[in-house]
Amino acid sequence: MRRLSTFIMNLKYAFRPNKPLLFPRLVWAVCRSFLPGPPALRYVDFAIDFACNLNCQHCFASSLKQNGRRKMAVEDYKRVARECMDLGVVNFSFQGGEPLMIPDLKAIIAACKPQRNIISVSTNGTLITADRVRELKRWGVDILTISLDSSISEEHDLFRGKAGAYEKTLSGIKTALSNGLGVTLATVVTHQNLREEGISGLLRLAAELKVILYIILPVPAGRWIDNDQMRLTQEDLNYIDSLTENSPYIRTDLQANLGGYGCGAAKEILYMTPYGDVLTCPFLHISPGNIFDETVGVVRQRALRSSWFSEYHPECLASTDKEFIDNYLSKTFGQEQLPLDWDTVFPTEGDDR
Repeated sequence: MRRLSTFIMNLKYAFRPNKPLLFPRLVWAVCRSFLPGPPALRYVDFAIDFACNLNCQHCFASSLKQNGRRKMAVEDYKRVARECMDLGVVNFSFQGGEPLMIPDLKAIIAACKPQRNIISVSTNGTLITADRVRELKRWGVDILTISLDSSISEEHDLFRGKAGAYEKTLSGIKTALSNGLGVTLATVVTHQNLREEGISGLLRLAAELKVILYIILPVPAGRWIDNDQMRLTQEDLNYIDSLTENSPYIRTDLQANLGGYGCGAAKEILYMTPYGDVLTCPFLHISPGNIFDETVGVVRQRALRSSWFSEYHPECLASTDKEFIDNYLSKTFGQEQLPLDWDTVFPTEGDDR
């Protein structure tokens, strides 16, 4: 019954009658997930700029921002989108910073062939209006992933660094839904807040609105490098597993793959900075290559040579795999310029386990 409800929820978000060219690509993506061999790339997340109207406690944008570097132009997005689709991608996502502040958002979305792909935009939700929702739908956007950190307004506003953010975000969620745009919610949990009312209220809100709530595990990156108190215990992880088992609306990224359960970094997911750096995950600031130098396929293959990324690890590498954090992710801590080059962290052959 749990698998059936999850399938129905996935179908709700993926099936787009107004995009007939998308349907056969989705069917093929699902079929490929059952075939032997390396998994097909499924999802690419573009950070198109790091400008934002909020000041969040867990933000890692300042770690990756580099003034003066060449940025991806619309033509670059067109080429990269073609390469990604050849590798199997059916979902392009756009984040920041706050992507709704970016003037080129329409052109960048168009470059990624919205009639043939699922298009999602990750936003803090404070800039959403009915007119903006209708505009995004015309551009081909299917889903807004909206960050909500607590059901208690004061907690959310404190976390986001701006009074009144909660009311604007909640209004944005309801406006998007009432105007026919898909919504998923995303919240970062920590050891301190996981069982508190702020998170419990979000679980209830997701069920009430019948939308997926993605539980984002905390990562020692950006402003949280030295925050050991936020790290989850095994008991915390077991509790999260029980939440995802008992509700079709609660997910972690470990359950979002078409292939196996676990970390989908490099196998099904890639993240790209505005400067063309390819990362295996938004929180792993180690780059196997740059799209200005090589094709996406070549860069991804470099990452897949490592057994850390060729397999679906049952733990989140960036958040809860202590061996990976201590031996690899820790090399990014305190660095003035990120991401680090792949070969400075991993051996040239791609695997040092």
